[in-house]
Amino acid sequence: MTQILIVEDNGEYAADMADFLKELDHEVTIATSASEMWAALTKHPTSIVILDLGLPDEDGFNVIPRMRQLYPGIGLLVLTGRVAFDNRILGLRLGADHYLTKPIKFPELAAHIEALDRRVRAPEPSTPQPGKWTLKVSARQLELSGAVIDLTEKECNFLHLLTINTRPVPRQVIVAGMGGEDPDASRRVDMLVYRLRKKARSGLGQDLPLRSAYGEGYSLSAGFNIQ
Repeated sequence: MTQILIVEDNGEYAADMADFLKELDHEVTIATSASEMWAALTKHPTSIVILDLGLPDEDGFNVIPRMRQLYPGIGLLVLTGRVAFDNRILGLRLGADHYLTKPIKFPELAAHIEALDRRVRAPEPSTPQPGKWTLKVSARQLELSGAVIDLTEKECNFLHLLTINTRPVPRQVIVAGMGGEDPDASRRVDMLVYRLRKKARSGLGQDLPLRSAYGEGYSLSAGFNIQ
C-alpha cells in the first residue's frame, strides 16, 4: 500500500482517480488547492504526491521546489494539461520525478506510481565521503573539505540541475538545456562530464560522485549543499 496525496482542483477527476487507486489498495487523500495540500502533508503520512500544476491559489511550478526543500523524500509525480516541451523540461529541472500529461489512462498512471514507489522506498547506496560537497552557484565553485575549484557556467548549471532532482536527470533534458537543436549537443554533454570528473579529481583529490545510468541519465551519489 502506498500513501498518495492527489492535488487536483477538478473534484470529479480527482475522485475518479482516487477510486481507481483505492481499488489497488493504495491509501489516497485529495486536496483541491495548494493550501489544502500543505495542510494535508502535515496531517497525513505521504509517500507520493500527484500534482496538477493549474491550482487556484498557487502555480504548480512554484510548489515543486518548495516541496523538494520541505519534503525531499516524497515522490513527486506531475499530472497536468500543460503539454509544451518547455514545461516538461522546467518541471523536471525544478524537481519533479515524473512529468505526465493529461489525458492519461489510469492503469498507466498506476504503473508510474509503482515504479516511483520502488525508488522512494529503496535505500540509496551510500559511499563514505571524507567531506561534504558544496556547490556555490553564484560563485560558480565546487568545494570539498576546504578545497575549491572554479566551474564554467555550463558545468555549474549541470551540477545544479542534478542537485535539485532526486532521480536521474534524463539525458534529453540535459541536452535540451545545452541547446537541443545542436546536433553536437549530446557529444558536448559527454565532454562536459569528462572535464568535470577530471577537474574534481585533480583539484579536489576525489572522484566526483556522479552516476551515469544507461537509459536513465545522470544523478549524484552523494549529498550536496547548495549556496
